[in-house]
Amino acid sequence: MAIRIVLVFVLVILALPVAWAQQDTAAYQLQGIAVFGKPTEVYAAGSRVTTIDSSYLQTYAGSSLADALQARTPVYFKTYGVSGLSSVAFRGTNASQTAVLWNGLNIGLPTLGQSDFSTLPLSGFGNVAVQAGSAAATYGNGAIGGAVLLNPYTYTGKGIGLDLLQEAGSFGRYFSNGRISFGNDKLKVSAGAYLKKAENNFTYRDLSKRGKPETTEKHAAQQQYGFTQDLDYQLLPTTKVSLHSWYTQADRELQPAMGSATIAGQLDKNLRLITQLQHQSNYGETVVKLAYFNDYLNYKGADTNSVANVNTYQLQAEQTFTKGQNWSLRGGVNLQHFTAENDGYAGTKQENRAAAFALFRYDPTPTLDLSLNLRQTFVENYNPAPTPAFGFNWKFYQHNQQHLYLKGNVSGSYRVPTLNDRFWAGAGNPNLRPEQGWSYEAGLRHLFIVGNTLLLETEATAYHMLVDDWIQWAPDATDRWRPVNLQKVRAMGVELSQQLTATIGNYKLTGSAGYTYTSSEQAEVYEGTGDKGKQLMYVPLYKGIVAGGIAYKNWQLHTDLNYTGLRYTNNSESRLLDGFILANAALSSQLLLDKSRFILTLRSDNLTNEVYQTMAYRAMPGRSYTFSLRFLIP
Repeated sequence: MAIRIVLVFVLVILALPVAWAQQDTAAYQLQGIAVFGKPTEVYAAGSRVTTIDSSYLQTYAGSSLADALQARTPVYFKTYGVSGLSSVAFRGTNASQTAVLWNGLNIGLPTLGQSDFSTLPLSGFGNVAVQAGSAAATYGNGAIGGAVLLNPYTYTGKGIGLDLLQEAGSFGRYFSNGRISFGNDKLKVSAGAYLKKAENNFTYRDLSKRGKPETTEKHAAQQQYGFTQDLDYQLLPTTKVSLHSWYTQADRELQPAMGSATIAGQLDKNLRLITQLQHQSNYGETVVKLAYFNDYLNYKGADTNSVANVNTYQLQAEQTFTKGQNWSLRGGVNLQHFTAENDGYAGTKQENRAAAFALFRYDPTPTLDLSLNLRQTFVENYNPAPTPAFGFNWKFYQHNQQHLYLKGNVSGSYRVPTLNDRFWAGAGNPNLRPEQGWSYEAGLRHLFIVGNTLLLETEATAYHMLVDDWIQWAPDATDRWRPVNLQKVRAMGVELSQQLTATIGNYKLTGSAGYTYTSSEQAEVYEGTGDKGKQLMYVPLYKGIVAGGIAYKNWQLHTDLNYTGLRYTNNSESRLLDGFILANAALSSQLLLDKSRFILTLRSDNLTNEVYQTMAYRAMPGRSYTFSLRFLIP
């Protein structure tokens, strides 16, 4: 116990410059006008948008997206064991109320309405950002609680680049990744492949048995592999074409709950292709994206073999008009067509969706940024109301190195029922109404800047969200589970964060801290007795992170502490899971050979050997170690 306390204390001390943040100074818009020509987040004035720092992505390249977001943002993940589904929840909502976009297009499964973050490897992305709060006007269906924004890898060098990574770790875990790139004045191309294997044969205390005996997990093995390809070609001085492809296959045993004799497995295959045309003219920037996604899922149980195969076709065209440094208007349309074959459906199901959107950014003065967005979506038999959004950032005080901002945002959101909600044989409900929500948030942001040596950011945000016609699967009068528009849910809370980057001689210190208080409860119940006024299941009231790092010459140390408060496992608050703290650390050393680099990293996850659960009776591994060797040219 004493060793554990000392380790936690050391990690807190290392991370404690709570003020020493994770992002580069370039990530902060010190002038409100230096924003145009950047991604869609430009039109999210007043919202919280957090970018995962590049040094962390490099150190944890062999981890999943779920691991990265848990370690660097105070969002909560529900994980069905080490090999099961991992889903995210923002601001008291559920997984299907979070939009996940790759290269600006939604990749959530239309059957389930969510993404499995355990199958999304960090090595496949060049940039990861999260936006908390409703963002349907910007990102469309499902962005009620927030959005996760994944951007492809872009090679910025000249000539040939090579990136090779090999990891080996506890519980029979191995990860290999390779990427080769080439760039010149016209062409930027890269291709990568990865392979992950894990036995996940860790030991745990079986809480379902008398005496809680120590048991070894035997049914959680997994294998995942895939490849990514990204190409940008400057066809003309004003015209660029891009091709992006991403394939991943995950074959895994689904870790059973403690005390369960159920043995099941799942095979996931996901293919995503995007081609993009970008053209500059006197009328601004024109971008056209054409995409094809195929999502295949095969669930195999003792007496079950269920297959789902979904094809998604998307076309998005947008035009951006920019006048000087003061305003920018982006308008466009998005068209989607789904074709779904599912053993749970009575035949093949098809659906068409369309949306028109307009995003407006206006900076009337160097100290005031405004955004006004609007989206109208059309879905067969399920047409949501228009979803507007208005936000502002106002720098109302500046003195020497001190900058103080007031920010606010009001936005609408919606979620169309999933294909499973409507078409599942014997249970689907074709009369479901779309979820509709409104979100309000306001906050203060403080910047303290000393040249290029110190950047300190402190931010406090309060929010209130109301979601009507919340869809939930519940038993009917005959005890048959069906989806219904069960309730109205109110979520409100406070988010605090502090971040800083500092350079002191040969030392670079980074760190971050974040805290969230989330109250999410049923405000109205439309069917059944419900649990009005109770905290929703698996929504922690309190969550926090403290992370820090030190870089000295060719050495780097990363640490983080992640606290999750108690969670109720039902909506009546009669059963709960205790809170827990996870501590992680990674030490890296870099060896330079001419223009090449060798990076050796030793990492420990769950350093204090914490016993915890994110889902009831789903065992999670104790302390683990990972050693990695990475080779880069140039």
